[in-house]
Formats: sequence, structure tokens, C-alpha cells
Amino acid sequence: MALIEAARARAEVAFRELEESLAGISQPVAWGRLSAASEDEYLHTDGSIHSIVLHVASCKRIYGATAFRNGEIRWREVAEDLDRFEPDWQAALEYLRASQSYWLDSWAHLGDSDLTADVGHFSGEMRPAWSVIETVTSHDHYHAGQVAVIRYAAKPATVPPPSCAEDIRTYCRDLPTW
Repeated sequence: MALIEAARARAEVAFRELEESLAGISQPVAWGRLSAASEDEYLHTDGSIHSIVLHVASCKRIYGATAFRNGEIRWREVAEDLDRFEPDWQAALEYLRASQSYWLDSWAHLGDSDLTADVGHFSGEMRPAWSVIETVTSHDHYHAGQVAVIRYAAKPATVPPPSCAEDIRTYCRDLPTW
């Protein structure tokens, strides 16, 4: 198996793991939140499954666009996307699946020899393509574990979590990929 094929297989397995952790979650469960240990702690989500899903989806778009598609999507455009459907849970899941397709398509043209080439990162740095791909793959595994814990520990909610689009505007506006 070629290295790029192995990377794609790992990315698909990680996403399946994430999807399995999300299976059967209702909107009230997705909106339930765990509180951070400290008020000033921010881990790219507000502690809800809903926000984790939108965080993962947004990252897939930004990493793919920045590394492999000449920056065709910017953080501000992702925020505008989220504004159109937040806080709808089913729309968030659809956005996640569309983001996964975008992510995989963004590097579908790569061959093994391309994996060591430096590509853009949303921070403005350059990183090897294999590192960007591995980061997004590991990201899915990490957040699948978070979802598994939150779905059993957080109480379902009838009030949606805070806007992820506003989080993006707050935490990403100073990035070169804004």
C-alpha cells in the first residue's frame, strides 16, 4: 500500500470513529455542555457536542483550503457558513459530512512524493503535507473521545450553546487566513 493510500485509509477510519461517537445523538444531547475547570480555559469549544462538531468541520475546511487549495476558504467565510444554520443539530451534522468530503478531496491529488512538501497552515507557517494530514486525522480521534464522554456526562439542554461562528470571529480574526 502506498503511503498516501495509508494516510487516506487512516483519515477515513478516524472519521468513522467520530461518526460512531455521534450516532443517535439528539439535539438536546448535542446542546448539553460540560463546564470548563476554569473560566479562562478555552479548548476550541464550549463543552458541547454541537460545538465540537462545528469545530471539527471548520478545521477540515480551513486545513484543506490552506494547505491544498490555495486558501480558497477563509475563517470569515466559515463563520458566515455557520451563521446560516446555527444552532440546528442536523444541519451541523450535514456540514461535518460535507467538510469531510471537502477535506479528502482537497488532498486527493497527492502522491507519496508530495507528502514531504511544505504546505500552508492557517497560522501562516509552512508544514509538511504529511503533518497536516496527520493533524486532522488525529483531531478526529481526539474529538471522538470527547464526544463519547460528553454524551454521557452532560445533561441534555433546551437552550442552544453559544455561537461557534462568534467563537471563530473572536479567536481567528487575527490569523493570516482570516
